[in-house]
Amino acid sequence: MISYGDGSEIPAPAVNGANLPRRATPFLAGAWPLVVLLTLATLPYVGILRNDFAYVYDDKAQIIDNPYVHSFGHLRETLTTSVWSYAGAGGVTHYYRPAMTIGFLLCYQLFGPLAYGFHLTSLLLHAAVVAMLFLFAERLFRDRGAALGAAGLFALHPVHVESVAWISAVTDLEVTFFSVLTFWCFLQVGEQRGRRQVWAQSALAVSFLMALLSKELALTLPLLAVIYEHFYRDDRAETTCAQKVGRYGALWLLSMGYLLVRVHLVGSLAHPMGMHPLTLIATIYSALALLGQYIFKLLWPAHLSAFYVFQASTNPLEAPVLEGVAALILCLVVFGVMVRKARPASFGLVWLLGTLAPVLNARWMGPYVLADRYFYLPSVGFCLVAGWAGAALWRAASERQGAWRWAVVAGASIVAALCVLRIVTRIPDWRDDVTLFSRALATEPDEFVLHDALGDAYWIRGEEALAEHEWKETLRINPSFIRPVNALGALCGKQRRYGEAVAYLQRAILLIPADADAHLNLGAVYAEMGSLDRAEEQFRTAVSLAPLNFAAHNVLGKLYFDSGRLNEAEEQFRESVASDRNLAALDYLGYICQRRGDSARAEEAFKEALALDGTDSHALFNLGLVYAATGRNAQALEEMQAALAADPDNPEIRSALEKLRR
Repeated sequence: MISYGDGSEIPAPAVNGANLPRRATPFLAGAWPLVVLLTLATLPYVGILRNDFAYVYDDKAQIIDNPYVHSFGHLRETLTTSVWSYAGAGGVTHYYRPAMTIGFLLCYQLFGPLAYGFHLTSLLLHAAVVAMLFLFAERLFRDRGAALGAAGLFALHPVHVESVAWISAVTDLEVTFFSVLTFWCFLQVGEQRGRRQVWAQSALAVSFLMALLSKELALTLPLLAVIYEHFYRDDRAETTCAQKVGRYGALWLLSMGYLLVRVHLVGSLAHPMGMHPLTLIATIYSALALLGQYIFKLLWPAHLSAFYVFQASTNPLEAPVLEGVAALILCLVVFGVMVRKARPASFGLVWLLGTLAPVLNARWMGPYVLADRYFYLPSVGFCLVAGWAGAALWRAASERQGAWRWAVVAGASIVAALCVLRIVTRIPDWRDDVTLFSRALATEPDEFVLHDALGDAYWIRGEEALAEHEWKETLRINPSFIRPVNALGALCGKQRRYGEAVAYLQRAILLIPADADAHLNLGAVYAEMGSLDRAEEQFRTAVSLAPLNFAAHNVLGKLYFDSGRLNEAEEQFRESVASDRNLAALDYLGYICQRRGDSARAEEAFKEALALDGTDSHALFNLGLVYAATGRNAQALEEMQAALAADPDNPEIRSALEKLRR
């Protein structure tokens, strides 16, 4: 019998007809395994704390530019719209990730726009997943050694680097933590009675709901629960069908409710812009090929990348398809052996294949069919199997004479060292965008998406010539790819190559009329050319397409302000502030009040701006002017001195400060 802290006692599972005692020794007693596991989960990854945002790879869009993340005023939209809905009609997708957005919101309130805080959160989440996996595996196996091996391998498996190092991949960390927690609660439901069972059911429901709000891959859990309840639970022969359904019924009810609500709010589960219109037979062949690649990377994670080129398989004799068939046969053979030798551990293969199956359908995966981050949840099953195998190997070595135990320790140490080395050498790939996409291009030199992303990375750095080269290279490889067309239009506009800019941007709008950024860029070009009527038309279109895009409101408001249309300008800047409290809009609201002679409201606006950024030289200077105009010279002098410190080369501030000192 195994006794737990709650006083319950549960018989150890039978293996080959015999009850195995729990293999705990004084050395394995206590909390030291969790301390070791948390160390393994965090130390190899501390390098991510030095990394920046992956600006091109969604981090900028989902954190820096996302108004939902900047204040609690958009919680309703976060819960009821798709993850890209803030971008307007041009950002329509079926991705639904409330847990991610709310997590980013909390991080932003704690750390502001600092990548360090978001990376720290990912690191802590990874450690939490490792700890939760240890508790789940210990409950599943009744063997702390096997649980320690499973969680230790998960902590160090190099295939997880992308999920931990890339901030926007936090969805995989979240769904895995809540999925493992859900299944741990599910195991508890079958072992508790009375009030404790009610609490376990409640925890199960809450955890599963959080998993669903993290990522739709959590929908695999109800099926896994059915399989476990009917084929793995120790008391499966003694419980009725009604009792079994009572244990996992809540998972199915929540799944149906989630699907109904999600379809109503954002549409179907599949990506609406999938890039792979495959036939059914090609989808099956491609799924086999993908399975082979996934299994191989789990077994030998040497070649890892942020991007893998997907080639659809249409012939059953293609090498990737045959490799996939071999991988499937290997899984089935291992499963058959484990069902006879160690039934609980065989559930790891059920978990692996069950959670991997949805991402093998290339038709609904969009542009990224194969990705390291898709391993994170399925690898729980792989690590369960490997953890049990490692514990069995250790027991076999312990029963032999000589150096067998030392050989097992040496082998495990070498594997751990190689894993740590691969993690440490992979983390710098995510240091910044240029590094990330340059290294990905080294392995996939003809992939147009990577050239486009590298162009964006150079643009953010201000290296315009390199950005233009990459975008033109993108169009050379794939002339029908529209995204770099807009980017080239913006670049030409900035360089005052207006004819080229207009041609690029009009082409972009013709192909994607709902692209708010293209309208904004074209409006900016028209404004530079002095064609204000056409600029206003484009800006107004951008605002209608993306009503939460504060930048669109700001450029339209500035056009009105420069034209003396103060009421319309004020309306746009107030819309901007309502969307996302930002310095530019608050500063301009202050300027508008100054023009109207309303010193009190101008002072209020500039103080609000300074509450966001105390070094905003515009707000400091103009607040000084307000103080000077209302006879508060000492305060005016203080604000202007601060403005000059923030912008020492500004002649207007220096001149006003000298006049005030006289």
